[in-house]
Amino acid sequence: MLYFWDMNRVIILLVLILLSWQSNAQCDTSRYISPILNVIDVQTDVEYGQAPQWNFPYFNETLLMDVYQPLLDPIEKRPCMLWAHSGAFALGDKQADDMVALCDSFARRGFVTATMGYRKGFNPLDAASSERAVYRGLQDGRAAYRFLVENHEVYGIDTTKIFVGGSSAGALIALHLAFMEEEERPESSFDQFLAPDLGCIDCSGNNFQHEVNPLGIIGLWGAIGDTTWVNSDVNTLLAHGTDDPIVPFESGPPFQFFTLPDVYGSSLIHERLQNQGFSSELIIAEGEGHEPHGTLNGNWIGPPNDFWEELFSSVEEFCFELIRPQELAISGSEFICEGQNYTYSVELAEGESVCWEIEGGDYQETSDEEIAVQITGQSAIITAFIYNEVGAASESSSIIVQASPSPDVAWDVSLEQNVLEYSVLTLFDTSWYLNGLLISEENIGSMLLKTEGEYTVSLEVVNEFGCVTSYSEEFTYAIDNLDEQANSLTEVKLSSGVLSIKSEMITKVNLYDVMGRLLYENEATEHVVSEHSGVYILSFSNSEESRAIKIVFP
Repeated sequence: MLYFWDMNRVIILLVLILLSWQSNAQCDTSRYISPILNVIDVQTDVEYGQAPQWNFPYFNETLLMDVYQPLLDPIEKRPCMLWAHSGAFALGDKQADDMVALCDSFARRGFVTATMGYRKGFNPLDAASSERAVYRGLQDGRAAYRFLVENHEVYGIDTTKIFVGGSSAGALIALHLAFMEEEERPESSFDQFLAPDLGCIDCSGNNFQHEVNPLGIIGLWGAIGDTTWVNSDVNTLLAHGTDDPIVPFESGPPFQFFTLPDVYGSSLIHERLQNQGFSSELIIAEGEGHEPHGTLNGNWIGPPNDFWEELFSSVEEFCFELIRPQELAISGSEFICEGQNYTYSVELAEGESVCWEIEGGDYQETSDEEIAVQITGQSAIITAFIYNEVGAASESSSIIVQASPSPDVAWDVSLEQNVLEYSVLTLFDTSWYLNGLLISEENIGSMLLKTEGEYTVSLEVVNEFGCVTSYSEEFTYAIDNLDEQANSLTEVKLSSGVLSIKSEMITKVNLYDVMGRLLYENEATEHVVSEHSGVYILSFSNSEESRAIKIVFP
């Protein structure tokens, strides 16, 4: 039966959650490697099956586990750890200190964790009886695994990310669960004198039909009955003291009892996995004995030692590397143009999301996979973290982006009568446009304007990174109606709305609008008159002549 909360317990837990909840920062990469969740619910004595006891009359024994869950967790599917305690298949309990420490600590990091009880008892003077004890533990471990898969929605478990680990006897359960196949059942698991057939590896505990396929195995000072069973690629983390007298680092009988069958310890399991090209990591406690992390049958005999810290960190890293997504390359240019937006993207798999960080610029998310970036300085670092469906973050992917400044060029455009002249001093590619039409790609040039009108001269300069910088200036060209100039005038020029008059003697110049209102009056040898577009009357007089003409300011 599953454990159900009553309403009062739910209310109390929700209050605790609201009081202790803390929000996570953007691009938080600490999930599964830091205790980010403050409230953990522990469901004790969850029944995962029933199975016969080891001795006559073989009454059924209820199989129990404790399940640890983080509460108020936004992730709906989480990786799971199933742990089995130590005790030589004769002693121990699922609430052993090290099991509780592992389950509580990793639940606070975002895992669903469980510590399982299993059937104990055997005759240490009978090799077959000891083999049957290990086999029963294997069956119980597989039943517990199937139970968690069956109830994955209840506990919020991603069934593709289940780890099985154990200490001592619990490690034997984890290792046999991972590597022993049905056809490798020991002869002792079948009918024996006064001992019934134990059944197939998945024929005990419960009737749930699920594959037992852990993502990783964690064997702490454990062993296996035959290294030839180690023939499948299961990610494996092993830890063992080299002077272990209980479970041999290499091979021999447990406790060095000649009545017990030989087992093969972490050293030989690791060697077998490596020889087959499979993934295996071995943490060696040089010169240390059994349970080198500082417990006796799983219970602390002093404060946790340095090896416990090393071991915990190794388990943490081992699991995290298996559940996190792979980093993805960021697509986008390493050189961008100053002041312009550029798009950067990553390709996401189903269930993945991305979190962006930028140093030296601003960004706006344009889609689930893309951002538009504008650099605020001369360079920027764009970083992306990929999150998968269980909220694990990838290693960071980064790209350094350099901003190319606008080309600093000297340029000039002039209009004299109807001759347009242009020039620029630059080593970059240039393009000249007149009212949007390309007129030249040379640095220096000129052209004749044939009709009156408004003109816009534009210059585009393209640097080595393809960055385009534009300059423009507007001109007005009107056909000069002062071609009948007085003899005393040396220059009369109308250009870009500015009338320039030069004479050899002092000349009085008046400018009137069409209503006859005086707009400009002065006596000098040089006059500069600027007016808005329209028709005006210009009069000038000196000692030699007097004249009035119409002039059009464009």
